[in-house]
Amino acid sequence: MIFLLLPVLACTMPGAAPPTAFNFPLPNLTMTSIFGTALVDPATPPTIPPIQVTSVTSSPTSVVEAGATDTPVLAPTHTPTPVPATATNTPVAAAVPTARPNGAPVSATRLTTAPTIDAILNEWSGNAFNSNHVVHGGASWAGSSDLSAICYAGWDSTNLYFALRVFDDTHAQISTGVYLYRGDSVELQFDRDLVGDFYVATQSSDDTQIGFSPGNFDGLSPEAYRWFPNSLSGPLSSVNVAARQTPQGYEIEIKIPWATLGITPAAGSYYGFALSVSDNDQVGSAVQESMVSSVSTREWGDPTTWGTLHLAP
Repeated sequence: MIFLLLPVLACTMPGAAPPTAFNFPLPNLTMTSIFGTALVDPATPPTIPPIQVTSVTSSPTSVVEAGATDTPVLAPTHTPTPVPATATNTPVAAAVPTARPNGAPVSATRLTTAPTIDAILNEWSGNAFNSNHVVHGGASWAGSSDLSAICYAGWDSTNLYFALRVFDDTHAQISTGVYLYRGDSVELQFDRDLVGDFYVATQSSDDTQIGFSPGNFDGLSPEAYRWFPNSLSGPLSSVNVAARQTPQGYEIEIKIPWATLGITPAAGSYYGFALSVSDNDQVGSAVQESMVSSVSTREWGDPTTWGTLHLAP
C-alpha cells in the first residue's frame, strides 16, 4: 500500500506538479508579442475597419485622401496661380552689369573713314572726353595747364583709335621701352571681358596695359610698349603712334589693331577701360611725377576701378 500511495502524493504536493507546456516564440516576434494576451500571425495582417468620412460644411474643409491616415489634410483656401508651361523652378541669376559704375561710359565713334595717323586732329570732333582726374602724384600736379587732356575714341572693323590733345607746360621724355612711363606719355588699360570678370579685382590674361610715348620731338621717335599680360610684354610694332608738339603741350594719335587686343569688334559692345596721361617736368631726368586719368577711381592692377568704353553703332 505504501508503494501505491507514493506516486499519488508526488502529484499533489506543492511544487511537485509537472510544468505547463511552453511554446517558444518565433525569432521575428517582439517582446510585446510574446507576453501579450493574443499572438498575431505576421502573415495575416489584421482587418482595419473602414474610415468614416464625414462631410464638413465649415471652412477650412477636412479632406481625407484615398490611402491616407486619419490625419486631415486642409484644402487650400485660394486657387493657386498656374505655372506657365515653359517656366522651371531654376532660380534666375541676377544680370551682370555691362558698364562699371566708375563714371559715365566713354563712347567710341564708329568711323566710316579711317583717320590718318599724323597727330593732326582736324578729323576728330564730337564725343570728346577728358583725362583730368589726378590718380597719382597729386602733390606734383599744378593744375590743368600742367597736365590734362581732351580725348577722342573711334573704331572700325579693323582698329581702335585714340586721339589726345595734351596740355603740358613742360615736356620731358628721355625714356623708352619698358620705362617710357618715366616721362611724358599716355597709357591705356583695357579689359576685353568686362562681364566675365566684372567683380574680379586682379588683372587676368584678358586685360591689357599699353604705354604710348610721343618721343621728345628731337630724335626720339614715338613708340608703343605693352606691359601686360606679362607673357606678351614688349614693343608693339603693330601699333601706329604719331605725335607733334604744340604751344600748349602735344597732340598724339594712336591706331591699335583689334587683333592686338584679341577682339573681334561688334557694335554695342562694352569693355573695361582707362586712358591716362603721365607727366614729367624734370628735363633730363626719368621720373613719373604725376598722372591724370579718364576715370577718377583708376588704380593700377584693379580692373574694377576702371571705367567703360562703349562701341557706338
